[in-house]
Amino acid sequence: MKPITFCIASANNEREYTHLLLDSLQQNTDISKHEILIFIDSDNQNTYESLLEKQKELPNMRIHRNTIGFPIGSQRNVSIMFNAATNDIVCYLQSDMVVGKDFDKHISNNMQDQNVVLSCARIEPPLHPESPDKITKDFGMTPETFNWEKFNLFVSELQSQNRPNIKAYFAPFAMYKKTYLDIMGGFDTQFRCSREDTDFSIRLTKNGLQPVQSWNACVYHFTCVSSRGKDWFKKDDEEAKYKNEIQYLADLEEIKRLIRKWGQGESNIDYVYDVGLTINLDRFVNIDFLKGIEPFFSNISISRKEVVEQLISQLEYDSTYYSNLRWNYTHDYWQSIKHLFNPMNFSKRILHGELNNDVIISCNYSDIHNKQQQILQIIQNIQRIIHENPEGKYEVSNLVIEIKRKNNKIESLLKPSNLNDILTSSQFEFI
Repeated sequence: MKPITFCIASANNEREYTHLLLDSLQQNTDISKHEILIFIDSDNQNTYESLLEKQKELPNMRIHRNTIGFPIGSQRNVSIMFNAATNDIVCYLQSDMVVGKDFDKHISNNMQDQNVVLSCARIEPPLHPESPDKITKDFGMTPETFNWEKFNLFVSELQSQNRPNIKAYFAPFAMYKKTYLDIMGGFDTQFRCSREDTDFSIRLTKNGLQPVQSWNACVYHFTCVSSRGKDWFKKDDEEAKYKNEIQYLADLEEIKRLIRKWGQGESNIDYVYDVGLTINLDRFVNIDFLKGIEPFFSNISISRKEVVEQLISQLEYDSTYYSNLRWNYTHDYWQSIKHLFNPMNFSKRILHGELNNDVIISCNYSDIHNKQQQILQIIQNIQRIIHENPEGKYEVSNLVIEIKRKNNKIESLLKPSNLNDILTSSQFEFI
């Protein structure tokens, strides 16, 4: 069996979840052959001290405690842990997971090829809609109510079915350290609260890797503890309601980031074209409409400078406000570390002047004002429209579309550029 480094992210209110996960690794793997790395991103329960005590049982466990005063998020700490791993195979586990029987053996058996990215099957309580890549089964909502005996029996029954692997990607996942760092370049940290997994999934297939899910390597997943809090599912919990609302609003911004990067909000991406929009403002403008169409373009040129400035200001505000609330970042702290998160420079996207994009769409604002829903539908499909038409000039519902060049820039998006900044931004020592 190949040695594995299990990488675990832990945060506020997750001490008991983290200990339950460690207990399951002790019970359901040959843990002495492997390595455990734990990144404590935030801690309000003396998790660090309790894990130092746990280290006496697990001498192959190393811990890093974030002491900068603010959490940095899994989009960055996963890369830090993978970089610190001493084994070739790394496995990312969220703290609110419990591993099933022979977890390590089933990972090792599936990792015969460095191009494989192995997802482990999730068994979850009925809190989310069902899907073909997971199993809905209630074995408890918290570590205190988790039913070990029933879970172990269910896993044994599931493994006896010997279900064939399927094509899927989701956490928890295992892959070769070299593949993660050298080919994928880690997670794209511009996705601060969600959607980093969607971006990662797109890049997996485009980099020629093989996303595979094993039903035999399985976990129980309490779900959403790190993103929404341990009581997020309780309808009468006011703090949970607040966190859910903030997470929802932050996720809307992440969807916009995904569209800005890939030109659309889908997960199957084959082409990304450089598209600019030129708007002549011949009447007063609906700024919310401009905000709604902005993510679909590489650049927007607007004929009135004061509207350019206002649009930039509102986009910058929306892009950071909810995410900073989600992570409890002050404005000053965000200003000091934002370069580590690939922030969007809206001043380079929203312009007052001539554009030189491969595709230029132009219009008078008055021509689209009364057709906003129709125009929005065209814009949401603009990447497909460009792909299906040769170079030339077209008019579609008062939009003049000029395809000057058809340069598919997807290759330039496959590896984020800031991995070295993530790994060297401070000293991340695991003890």
